[in-house]
Amino acid sequence: MTESWVHHEVSPDGAVHTITIDKPPGNVVDIALCRQLLEAIGSASKASDAKVLVLRGAGEHFSFGASVEEHLPEKAPEMIAGLGAVIRALMDFPYPTLAGVQGSCLGGGLELILACGIVIADEAARFACPEIQLGVLPPAATALLSRRVAEDVLLTGRALTPEEAKDMGIVNVVAEHGDLDEVINTFVQKYFVPRSALSLRIATKAIREPGRAEFDRRLDRAESLYLEELLTTHDGVEGIRAFIEKRPPVWKNA
Repeated sequence: MTESWVHHEVSPDGAVHTITIDKPPGNVVDIALCRQLLEAIGSASKASDAKVLVLRGAGEHFSFGASVEEHLPEKAPEMIAGLGAVIRALMDFPYPTLAGVQGSCLGGGLELILACGIVIADEAARFACPEIQLGVLPPAATALLSRRVAEDVLLTGRALTPEEAKDMGIVNVVAEHGDLDEVINTFVQKYFVPRSALSLRIATKAIREPGRAEFDRRLDRAESLYLEELLTTHDGVEGIRAFIEKRPPVWKNA
């Protein structure tokens, strides 16, 4: 029997659906986890009386990102397709989505929260897309971030504080360290629970639909560049192999 790493909880009034990734250590996003996330998101999307979906990562960190091992050429197409399906499911979600972030939120983890509408972060959280350090890129982040932010975050691989992420539009609210759960609950109870579930759905659709085609175009192109141009080169796999083998990468610029 497959172990369950994704927990889907519903508040007593049915208004709040919470999906929690609980895969220690670090809630690494791999193919199997993507399948479970997709199933949970699909289940939550069918709740007609729900008003907000909250995405969380259990433990000290939201997520260390996507599985490095599954980004080697043998597994990469399935991994990219799996994570892309989850991102698209969050983008298509019928009512508001909110991500709560603590600790590290890296790579694929950052892509997950970027697909959510609201992000509330603990002041001690850190955000980064370090893929460039391995010679690769995060396709969904290229489609979800504005060009200026993407060139900073994705091409440098640097870590951002919550305040820096807020200035860039990645984070909406910063919570004092240790108060993340309380701030999320207060936000949800104040801004979503009192609203009409029907009105929230129509407003969410109006906000997301206009840019959906452009997002699809950008994500399809980024995934194609990753799989067909990057992973067919030496450097496109050297950083990943070096990480797995715990050695410095040897770049050939080819």
